[in-house]
Amino acid sequence: MLRARQNDVLIDLTKISSQQLPHLKLTKHFSCPYCGAPVILRQGSKRRAHFAHQTPCRFGEHESESEAHLMSKEILREWLIDCGAKKVEVEYRLPSGNRIADLYFEWDGKAYAFEIQKSMMSPEVFQQRISDYRHARVEVIWIFIGELNRLKTTYRVNRVMRLQKEQPLIHLNWRERKVTIFNQIVWMNQREIEAIRKTFSLDQLTIQQVVEDDQLRVNRRLEDWLALKKDFRCHKFAAYQRKEYALLRLCAPFLINLSLLPSVIGWPIEGAVYTKPLFIWQAYVVLCIMSEYKEQDVFTLSDIQKKLKGLYRLKGGPHCLVGLKCYLDLLVHFGMLKSQFGYFEYVKRPRLYAQLDPYLIEDAQLGERWKQIKDFS
Repeated sequence: MLRARQNDVLIDLTKISSQQLPHLKLTKHFSCPYCGAPVILRQGSKRRAHFAHQTPCRFGEHESESEAHLMSKEILREWLIDCGAKKVEVEYRLPSGNRIADLYFEWDGKAYAFEIQKSMMSPEVFQQRISDYRHARVEVIWIFIGELNRLKTTYRVNRVMRLQKEQPLIHLNWRERKVTIFNQIVWMNQREIEAIRKTFSLDQLTIQQVVEDDQLRVNRRLEDWLALKKDFRCHKFAAYQRKEYALLRLCAPFLINLSLLPSVIGWPIEGAVYTKPLFIWQAYVVLCIMSEYKEQDVFTLSDIQKKLKGLYRLKGGPHCLVGLKCYLDLLVHFGMLKSQFGYFEYVKRPRLYAQLDPYLIEDAQLGERWKQIKDFS
């Protein structure tokens, strides 16, 4: 821990020179700025000078804050003030007293908190923090400061998005004062993602770009997703034409190729379901139903999973059943299936076209229906 209190004065070791440290070590009565417990100043040859608890801190996540964490909070605090945010406070204690926000501010009549995170956390810890902020009626925005270049970007982003789900990921490079916003992230498979990535200088970034309300976020998400679908239809499908032979055999009776997949295929759902890219495994699901069942036929979730695994060797991920159920429910909303008492009825074959343009129009039409689902979810 790099900060402590002494007689109600906050001591920040990142602002203390090496020449001042010997004098500081002679003084006593340091206390934790979070829990108030006594701490001692330590300095050695392997670690920089820091404050250490004699007993565990109730707010343990703050005890190991790095220089990057502290500098990020200071940079964002100055940026919020320059942008006109109100009541900007560092280390703000929520009214319930069980959570300390890295950075609290108010904007357009709403309360927000920045949680600055470098290391990964468990889903349980993440959900508990979300719950604490919701209880206090504070919207939390997660800012990640880990080095994206140290590991593959897709690997780090995937781990973060396992917790973030559909929310945008915001990454701060505090040394260069740059912010990267991943507005649209979808797991295409276990190791591959699609993302709309935009980088801003902190001086050019506005608060509104960071705190978009849910409706604006859904609109942006649909716009970005339609761009991804169009890119797949126009360009990326060709890479899979050379290796997805089983899927091409499924397409052949319907006289389509991978660029002309029905518009019900290729929509974001939570999690990575199959080891193949999202557009591809959803194509297997839809074309399997169209090939193996007649209209008004009834099947269960287990039936379709067994066919996908047995007939097409489609390997499922750890959340396969849940994700597959989400996608079948989406097909119900799109009108291809009906659902009742755990059974699915194949009621309507999706439209098939011989050209690309009608698909692009129908993609946009289904997108509006998808947006309505998100509005009510």
